Amino acid sequence: MKQWLVGVLTALMCFGTGCGTQAKDQTHEEVTKTAEEVRLETIEAQIDSMSVEEKIGQLLMADFRSNSDGTGMTVLRKDVAESIQEHHLGGVILFAENLDTLEQTQKLTQDMQNAAEIPLLIGIDEEGGLVSRLKKSNIPHQTMLSPGEMKEAKEAEAAGKSIGETLASMGVNVNFAPVADINTNPDNPVIGIRSYSDTPEKVAEMDCAFIKGLQSEGISAAVKHFPGHGDTETDSHNGEVFVTHDLERLRTVEFVPFAKSIEAGVDFVMVGHIKTPNVTSDDLPATISAQSVALLRDELKYNGVVITDAMNMKAITEYYGVGESVVMSVLAGVDIVLMPADLDQAYQALLAATKEGRITEERLDESMLRIMGLKYDKGLL
Repeated sequence: MKQWLVGVLTALMCFGTGCGTQAKDQTHEEVTKTAEEVRLETIEAQIDSMSVEEKIGQLLMADFRSNSDGTGMTVLRKDVAESIQEHHLGGVILFAENLDTLEQTQKLTQDMQNAAEIPLLIGIDEEGGLVSRLKKSNIPHQTMLSPGEMKEAKEAEAAGKSIGETLASMGVNVNFAPVADINTNPDNPVIGIRSYSDTPEKVAEMDCAFIKGLQSEGISAAVKHFPGHGDTETDSHNGEVFVTHDLERLRTVEFVPFAKSIEAGVDFVMVGHIKTPNVTSDDLPATISAQSVALLRDELKYNGVVITDAMNMKAITEYYGVGESVVMSVLAGVDIVLMPADLDQAYQALLAATKEGRITEERLDESMLRIMGLKYDKGLL
């Protein structure tokens, strides 16, 4: 605070006495430094005020797609509002079932925010084209080509900007796009035209353009699915997925779009349920593998928010259990666990692991710095 006052007083003195260029530069540096200090102090104060239970809740992003009668949940139910509060949720993901009109969606997202102790990250999968949650809604939006149908970077940037404008109007602040997977395998059952190209350089160029357009509208991009889902022959929704390339191949092909997206300032990287037996030795999908997350942190120098792919997929639930898989993700270094198959079971498993000392509070705080940092930067704190 004293430093801030000194900066203000110096600026006032310079204004009144005509200080030289050097003094003006010093004052500018002090003001800039103060802004960074205020940011860090605000984030640290937020974390210091949080209980262990609240920190655990911030690690979870849940879905509430349907009502008990099978209809889409377009109006926030009382029990869902209570769940957001009781689990101290950090985020929610919306699906087509949650969307009807713009006004309805605005009320739903605002009611969710009102139910939360700390403002929520509200996400959606809106890649455009093949994967669009908006296309069955009555929300006005521009119809997009699928990524694989686009040819020029300016198309990807315009798509990102248009999608960003629509999502911002809805109260959504995270988009799980773009796809950084390279369409190198014609037998891939899940990527195809969701990928921009079959070459890493083109995918990287288009990803960066989409990210630029999207994040210019205040919407966080989440590049996916690390370490690369392009050269696979199975779908992680249905079972195990393998990429059998060695590390050198991943560095020169699969990692390229992720590395360029990180350089471009992408807010999230989504890790997939992908095993890399010729790179990692733990025989685990990347979402629960400390070795895989270390590749992202150390090899690609990424210190932003890491989020899992949906944890209710069979690649996880069939082999690792609902609660234990969530604990493994956090121990691996993941910051946010997306769509645990059972929210309360996941929350209780994380709480038990923390009480037992498997997950330390220092480990929680590592993720809190990233999550709260992003929330601060997006104006949510």
